[in-house]
Amino acid sequence: MATAAQHLEEALVELARLEAEKARLQASVVTAVERVRSLMEHSAHERDLPGRPQRGGNLGDTLAAAEVACLLRISERSAFLLVQQARVLCAYHPDTLAALRSGRISWAHAAALVREYAGVPAATASAVEAALLPVAIDTTTTKLAYQARRLRDRYHPEVLDDRARHAEARRRVDMEPADDAMAWLSVYLPATSASAIDAQLTAAARHLQRPAERRTLTQLRTDVLVDLLLPGVGFPAKVSDGAGVGMRAASVAGYAAGPDAGTDPGPDPDRPERTAGPTPLPDGLRAHINVTVPVLSLLGVDDAPALLEGYGPIPAELARRLAAHAPSFTRLLTHPETGVVLSVGRTTYAVPADLKKWLRVRDRTCRHPGCNIPAARCELDHTRPWAHDGPTSHDNLAHLCRKHHAFKSEGLWHYDQPRPGVLTAISAGGRTYTTENDEPPF
Repeated sequence: MATAAQHLEEALVELARLEAEKARLQASVVTAVERVRSLMEHSAHERDLPGRPQRGGNLGDTLAAAEVACLLRISERSAFLLVQQARVLCAYHPDTLAALRSGRISWAHAAALVREYAGVPAATASAVEAALLPVAIDTTTTKLAYQARRLRDRYHPEVLDDRARHAEARRRVDMEPADDAMAWLSVYLPATSASAIDAQLTAAARHLQRPAERRTLTQLRTDVLVDLLLPGVGFPAKVSDGAGVGMRAASVAGYAAGPDAGTDPGPDPDRPERTAGPTPLPDGLRAHINVTVPVLSLLGVDDAPALLEGYGPIPAELARRLAAHAPSFTRLLTHPETGVVLSVGRTTYAVPADLKKWLRVRDRTCRHPGCNIPAARCELDHTRPWAHDGPTSHDNLAHLCRKHHAFKSEGLWHYDQPRPGVLTAISAGGRTYTTENDEPPF
């Protein structure tokens, strides 16, 4: 009879076998993705399409990412990253790809190695691979990254100051929706700024801690950040479980700017493109978000969720608090059960304002398959062009972001609207995808 130790050993052997098989399958996926990219690039050249760079890649990369995203049902950002990883592995680092195919490294290790290869010039990437690949085979991705940071200075011909300046040009802020009416807001910025912000948030949060304050330090840090970025606009930025006193941005700045706070070094004569201090917003500029609230929820009769544009459902109580401070309302008359708009009815070339607002509520995002760019940042497109007798009506209009609108204009993707709000998209690879606007939420 097998002992518990023998059963455990069998389970561990099976786990290792499955992990190696997963790595082999991922290597096959990478090879297939690179083939798709190569064919897309060849097709673009045959059609004499301009190879405009898109997020660091050429038109073939962008078209391949759009195709792979729809096929694998992943975001275009994830697909674009996969396309670039596949290109690097297949074209420049066959040893790493071979290690993945043999199961000696996992996909997580391969992706980490590709990031490191991209951080050095092509002339030295092979030397970095020779140094890091044995490390990847025998250690974790965390220790691999640590070793890579130490190796980068040895193999990189550029000094760290120059590399840091180039990296700073890629600074960005991203939002990722999460569950339960929450979201992640992440910032890519210089480590010195990140450390200073982190320290100031902690200092301000500790200043606000009182015996009656029930919020944790983590919650207070978050509330300080929200108050600093949304001063005096009426948003319910703070959620306090007790008698904690809310703070305004001016007072928070005072708390943060203690004796340990950093000082502004002033303009750098060697870097004239940078300016000291934050960039001021133009006078009168305000950010706007759209929240669609059922009238019965607004009146407190029921608690049907509201919809935050670009995110999804948020609690009725939060929507009522937002509405209480909203400077204005746009009223869309809808059927109380189906949510269908009762009247829009204009069909001129210029889309009427009320129809634009209704279409934003209907579409919510770009209507290209899988694209989640909010409709407010998209363009209204006549599915059947106006020049080809396409009417300006709700059953011939849909939101497309600039990139996917350009795909249509250049004949790379084709769209049809067989029923109002239902879009059929035919990809550059000839595959057909159908997207429907979400069912009315109330």
